[in-house]
Amino acid sequence: MPKFDLKKQIRKILKSPKLLLISATFLVLGATLLFANKGIWRHVILRREVATLNDKSTKLDVEEKTLQDRVGLLNKGDEALIERIARERYHMKRPGEIIYRLKDQ
Repeated sequence: MPKFDLKKQIRKILKSPKLLLISATFLVLGATLLFANKGIWRHVILRREVATLNDKSTKLDVEEKTLQDRVGLLNKGDEALIERIARERYHMKRPGEIIYRLKDQ
């Protein structure tokens, strides 16, 4: 099996103007495709960003549905839900009840 000698190949390219021009063109074109503003790396980064934003959008849709359901219950006048919210958020109590507050750690 013949040994691949990189130095010989580079010397051959440097001696021939046509090969040098073709090699330089491919090098510039390859670098442009990879690292330009609309290159492959940018495309990969944007794909990841789109996937992340789609995941966030899905989570927000689920949260919106949950909140819409709660609003629907409040609009119907679900007294148990209204009472629970008043007790939790505004620390309201029934007559005769004692509220114990615990300090958060």
